[in-house]
Amino acid sequence: MGKIKTLTKTNFFWVILIFIISLPVVWSLLRTGYFPMHDDLQAFRIHQLDKCLDDGQIPCRWVPDAGYRYGYPQFNYYPPLPYYVGAILHRLGLQYIDSVKVLFVAGYLLSAMTMYLLVNEVLKNKWAGFVSAVLYTYVPYKAVEVYVRGALSEFWAQVFFPLVFWSVYKLIKTGKNKYIVLFALSVAGLATTHTLMTMIFAPIAVLWAAYWLWKDKWINFKKVFISGLLGFGLSAFFTLPVLFEKEFVHVDSMLTGYFDYRAHFVNLYKIFISNEWGYGSSGFPDEKFNLSIGIIQWVVGLGAGILAIFNYKKNKELSLTTFYILLATLVSIFMMHMKSSFIWAWLPPLWYMQFPWRFLAVSIFLLSLLSGYFVIFTAKYKYLLGGVVMIIAVILNINFFKPKDWYQITDQQKFSGQSWEKQMTISIFDYLPKSATLPPINEAPKEPEVMDGVAEIVEYSKGSNFQFGKVNVFEDASLRLPLFDFPGMIVKVNGQKVDHYNNDCRGTDFCYGLISLDLKEGAYDIEARLTDTPIRKVGNILTLLSLLTVGWILFRKK
Repeated sequence: MGKIKTLTKTNFFWVILIFIISLPVVWSLLRTGYFPMHDDLQAFRIHQLDKCLDDGQIPCRWVPDAGYRYGYPQFNYYPPLPYYVGAILHRLGLQYIDSVKVLFVAGYLLSAMTMYLLVNEVLKNKWAGFVSAVLYTYVPYKAVEVYVRGALSEFWAQVFFPLVFWSVYKLIKTGKNKYIVLFALSVAGLATTHTLMTMIFAPIAVLWAAYWLWKDKWINFKKVFISGLLGFGLSAFFTLPVLFEKEFVHVDSMLTGYFDYRAHFVNLYKIFISNEWGYGSSGFPDEKFNLSIGIIQWVVGLGAGILAIFNYKKNKELSLTTFYILLATLVSIFMMHMKSSFIWAWLPPLWYMQFPWRFLAVSIFLLSLLSGYFVIFTAKYKYLLGGVVMIIAVILNINFFKPKDWYQITDQQKFSGQSWEKQMTISIFDYLPKSATLPPINEAPKEPEVMDGVAEIVEYSKGSNFQFGKVNVFEDASLRLPLFDFPGMIVKVNGQKVDHYNNDCRGTDFCYGLISLDLKEGAYDIEARLTDTPIRKVGNILTLLSLLTVGWILFRKK
């Protein structure tokens, strides 16, 4: 018992130290107001998911105000986990914009702590874990993701990279059931945080697991396999629609023009040498945009590989692990360079990455992990060299962690006027239902339009994934609702499901694919609501069964 208390106190010391050393990177966020970013939809997404919670739409799939208020299948395709957390923070009393800042702060702190957890466990050395955590924090791309791009989901994915490695390692080494749950939760957390990061990280995680299974003669392979399936099941409510309902929405805008991956490869100078800083965009030569893996990070990573060669006979296992991590790092770096274009052309799913430099997220994770091995290889000089490495990392990168501008605004100002209109229409073509040929150019009307006949809209309301109202029809009429049609949309009249159509495009510049229906003379209660398709139902059931399985594993008797 005393041993456990000592261990807990020791880890607590290092956690506090990580918190202190991380303060400079988040200090700019610890004030009132908000800052500009490339993806300025983070507060809006939390705001929209919060409306889902108000209506009990769980899981949230359709949001009411995106798509110029015609509704939008946002979270049927866009990973929702960070926004659920943000909505909970808002319900605890924070403004939406403050919830975003808290999520960014938490992302920095949690990713540093999970990196410490991983390296400390694998190398059994707290100092190595601390060095890795610092290098995982003080790297240019971590500043770019928050203060330039505002890429909340991709940023949060880097919390789960170390967790996936750590939990599968612990499961392989111990075989304990609690690690079945922790690995499954880590996999599900990553899958529901950033789809593309999951796609490119999965092969590296599989090889990491295979290496340790091979070392342990595949004893716990069955448990790892079951845990991986359980992780997929936990995320199935989201991953199955993403995999099987892509044909329901426009995705071509995500692959063409500025988002064509071929315009965003990175040269060796920018990857290894450049330490420039700016708030520009990728693909524009005259704009400064840091896409470095971190100068000290790659120097230390290479140093770990060199030291592994010299220590191979003395410590074969440590050296082999270092070689694997270094090889995976080189592959991830190669995928950012133009020379890898033949691989991109051969694998169309990679095109959805849009920016080859997104592999930076994997590269900086692996290089930070290698820094822990570097510390171990330096033996009696580990404290001196580890300290020097951290100081250099801080000096080189600390000035990057600040926004370009700062606005003293509140939620009310963020969600009103031109700012609100911009948020309703940014990226409107991404995931636009196929029933619409092009996005709308005007805000949706507040109530249905009477296209034919004579009718009166007595009252009308909009929810997160539904609309309903009362209509008096005096002469057979056709109504067009201010709502995109989408698989799973049903229309009820006086409680009975009726047929509807989406090709009445009169009076619009383009066909928006809005829900339309015909009514005869009379008084009606009408309702349009998004329901689950078979694949969504299967996903929901798998997630529910997986949650029950997690509970059973945790609480069952031995």
